[in-house]
Formats: sequence, structure tokens, C-alpha cells
Amino acid sequence: MRVRFEVCVDGVDGVLAAGAAGAHRVELCAGLSEGGLTPSAGAVAAAVGAGAVDVNVLIRPRGGDFIYDRHEVRAMRHDVEAVAAAGAHGVVVGALTADGDVDAAVCREVLAGAGGLSVTFHRAFDMARRPHDALAAVVDLGCQRLLTSGQEATALEGAPLIAELVAAGGDHLVVMPGGGVTAGNVRRLVELTGAREVHFTARTTVDSPARYRNPRVVMGSRVGVEEYARRRTSRAAIEALIAAAGSGQLSGP
Repeated sequence: MRVRFEVCVDGVDGVLAAGAAGAHRVELCAGLSEGGLTPSAGAVAAAVGAGAVDVNVLIRPRGGDFIYDRHEVRAMRHDVEAVAAAGAHGVVVGALTADGDVDAAVCREVLAGAGGLSVTFHRAFDMARRPHDALAAVVDLGCQRLLTSGQEATALEGAPLIAELVAAGGDHLVVMPGGGVTAGNVRRLVELTGAREVHFTARTTVDSPARYRNPRVVMGSRVGVEEYARRRTSRAAIEALIAAAGSGQLSGP
């Protein structure tokens, strides 16, 4: 079984690193510290223009829950249309009702302008109350892919549920584990779940090139954040994870 690798990135440098390392696809986001938000139109255009690898774009207007009002839904629909016009390969969406079910009506409205884009339902799924009902709703929406940690803190912890979802999805839906996937656990994760794709970040911290630094000012709301450090996608870390998975060749569970 050949495994495909998707890397979560937040800029063109990540797109280029993923392509050079042999990944098959990226999920382009902003605000990774928030769990991922919709990137700017400029970031999408630059990532697609890099031409290094397929680009799926996260559509999520804010952090927090996945229950959206009509203004947020309208914004997400416009974002999907803009992403399609920019030439992206796919979009990554998700919405829930207050009772923890997949909000199919909202998802259909958001996806109305998606055209032929590939659609991934994101980890809003991990907050759904009945995972198998949620899976059926995701399939009914026509999504090609589901990103999930198996409703646990990490995909390895959620491997039993992910294995059930992979089996239930069959040839109709790719169930892609994500959440805490590392070079140290990717092979075990795939063996336990039978997953054909995995999603991961490969981040490292690099120092800012700034020579002048003002240590008294913090631009964000969190005290203690290092203003002169950058989080970047690491080509070496991607390569290490792919290598740990056995060059993409693993046996089933």
C-alpha cells in the first residue's frame, strides 16, 4: 500500500519545502497557533503560483467552535470562490450544529462555488457527537477526504476509531489521520489504521534576521511570545517522516 503525505504549511516556503521533500500535497493555512485559519488571497496566489505541489486551502474564518453565523457563512463562500479562481487544487471545510452534528446545509452553501475542487472535511469532525453519523454526512456531502485525529488528542490515540472510519469509508472517502503525526509514530499509525494518506506539520524555529531588536514590545496578546523567532516548515523534517514511513511503502494492518 502506497501512502500519500499532506503537509500543513502557512506560506510559500512551506509549499516549496514540501514539494522538494517529496510530499504529495499541502494544506495552506494562516494562524496555525489557532489551529489554522483561512490564508489571505495573496498567500493563496503565491502558493499556487509556486507550482511545487498541489495546494488545498483551509476555509475557516476564526478560531474556536465550528458553529457559524450567516455572515461567516457568506465570507466562507466568497473565500471558496476566490480559492477556486486562484487555481488551487482543493478546499478544506467543516461546520457543525450546536448539537454536534455535521451542518450539511452550511457546508453545501459554503461549497456552492467550489466547482470541481477537491473537498476535504476538516477536524471539526473530531468535535462531532456521533462519529459514524458524521462520517455518513461527510460522504453525503460529496467530500473526497476526511481529516481526523479519531476524536482524540492525537491520531495515534485515536487509531481504533480511525481504523473503523477507514473501513467504513472504503473507496468512497479517504480517511486521513492528522494530529501529532511524527517520524516516530507514522509507520505504527498507518499499520494500525490502514490509512492511505497522512497529514502532519513539520515545523522548526528559526531566528529572525533582525539586527535591531526592541525587547520591551509584544505585538500579540500573549506575554512571553518571542517576537524575533519564526516558525517555518522544515524540508528535513518532512523527509525524515517520509523515510520513517518506509519510503511510502507500508503493509496493511
